Amino acid sequence: MFKVVNAELKKIVSKPGIYILAVLLAVILVLGVFIYKPTSYTTNDNIYQNLSVVANYERFVGSQGSTNDGYKDEADNALNSAIAKLSNYKINGQNYKNYVDSLYNDFINKLDSYSDYSISRNPNLNFNQTTLETRKSNVLKALDMLYNTITTAYSYGQFGAYPIITTTANSYNFNEIYQTSYALLNTNTNDPANVCDEFEKNNLHQINNCLNSFIYSTLSDEFVVKYSSINDNTNYSILISRLNEVLTEIETLYDSAVSDNESVNLNQNEINKIAELCNKYTNICYNYISLIDSELKSKAFELVPNSQHGDLLYLSSESEYNTNSNLIKYRYLFENNKLDSDFAHPLTIGVTSNTETNAYDYAYFILKLFSFVIIVYAVMAGCHSIAGEIKEGSMRYFAIRPVSRTNILFGKFLAIMVMSCIMIIFSSIIAIAVGGAVYGFSSLTILTIFNGSTAITLHPFVMILIYIISLILEILVYLSIAMLLSCLFKSDLFGVTIVLVLYLINILLPMFAGGINSWLNYYPFSHISLYSLFGSSIYANSSNFFSLLLGAKIYSGTNLGLTLCTIILIVVVLNLISSFIFKKKEL
Repeated sequence: MFKVVNAELKKIVSKPGIYILAVLLAVILVLGVFIYKPTSYTTNDNIYQNLSVVANYERFVGSQGSTNDGYKDEADNALNSAIAKLSNYKINGQNYKNYVDSLYNDFINKLDSYSDYSISRNPNLNFNQTTLETRKSNVLKALDMLYNTITTAYSYGQFGAYPIITTTANSYNFNEIYQTSYALLNTNTNDPANVCDEFEKNNLHQINNCLNSFIYSTLSDEFVVKYSSINDNTNYSILISRLNEVLTEIETLYDSAVSDNESVNLNQNEINKIAELCNKYTNICYNYISLIDSELKSKAFELVPNSQHGDLLYLSSESEYNTNSNLIKYRYLFENNKLDSDFAHPLTIGVTSNTETNAYDYAYFILKLFSFVIIVYAVMAGCHSIAGEIKEGSMRYFAIRPVSRTNILFGKFLAIMVMSCIMIIFSSIIAIAVGGAVYGFSSLTILTIFNGSTAITLHPFVMILIYIISLILEILVYLSIAMLLSCLFKSDLFGVTIVLVLYLINILLPMFAGGINSWLNYYPFSHISLYSLFGSSIYANSSNFFSLLLGAKIYSGTNLGLTLCTIILIVVVLNLISSFIFKKKEL
């Protein structure tokens, strides 16, 4: 087999195709410097830049004599609101459920009273029109209260403390039901009994449907009981202690600045320090809020069956994998007393890993572009390796030599993989070098959530190596498909077309289908990207088409074991089938 690999490598090097490919990669490398314009992820640091100590303090706490709140007040109010939400889930959840039930029961009772009165009247006598109008008015008021409760809760996502509203409620137009019900019950007629009867037949069942889908029943008691543990006294005490420590330092700097008048105001170190502390205070608050939010979403995912996640209003656009990844991330930050800005983000296309672009951001972008070209090369070479050489007649030279067909097939496979790996490694070195020359190597350590379950810190260079390994594994998959088609069909162009169409589908499918579609979990090509397991998908949220095209994708059922098993299964099975077919094939 070694001789076959050696012969194939010499053949590849002797053809102009590999040099054309090298030129194309060089062009992409140069153009990349001009077209790479990512968005830098921002922090609150710029709020406090170029201000004195006193000015920073006033911006933080609010100017004296002004009605405007400072950034501290905004952060405190947001934090208190989030803490209250957690408390409400435990304390008031059942109260709200009872409130909705009582509103509905009150409405039904008033409707029955109105109907009973109208039916029981003697049609041959004058009935009390005033009493009838009063009862009808009560019915309409009860309907108003019920309608306002539903629409308010649906508009704001939750009302009072109740957890989550289902999207199925959206299929019933609340406003339309309300308007038609109101118009019907308010009909001026001497026979209100018929009006009630018609309402019960045509409108009441729609209101019932709204209420039944309005609150997801299995979330009720269970969700209230199993609310987030992040609100326990220990965690809350730690949070308050940290905020007080930062606030004490801020007050000390401010007092010093006031007592020394302008001397400290002009001290850049002091200005930078108070800006850093003010930013730290607000970030601690918002990190904790994010932790609460991800705790609640994760708990909802846990309590609701997988098949019904899409029915929940605030889970329908969420990925369970990303939700749990965010939970792990913010829990790590809280437990280690770190801020999001202390770390770089995993490398993505649309947003830089730091506040400024660095060599690793650029290298990842260039490698994503290179991956298209290299995979296309591997596919074309794989499809030509058998079908093309049979068509040209060169395969007969192998047949007359004492080399088994298995060695021929896998020798060609390995030669293409070796050449692809050489191009990937060489391209990576050049991309990092050019990125370093243009943008520099300065970068924070990356905080990544591996496999959606473990927070780890990595140097960005390690993330580049992980992406290279992931790309090699993807090439293995597509090359295996190409080799199988090369053995099956006489036309290498036909095989290339099939594989490239499949490759294009796999790129575009997540953009249009979305990562939360459960059926994608059963699509094998949803599970061949190793790199996406390293947290990049939770930052790949750009709406830019180019970023979506190149961005990392993840699916709710994806994990490391499934990814590796899928890749191994595809490669092994396809190559075994290729070997069997090639042994029987006429050369």
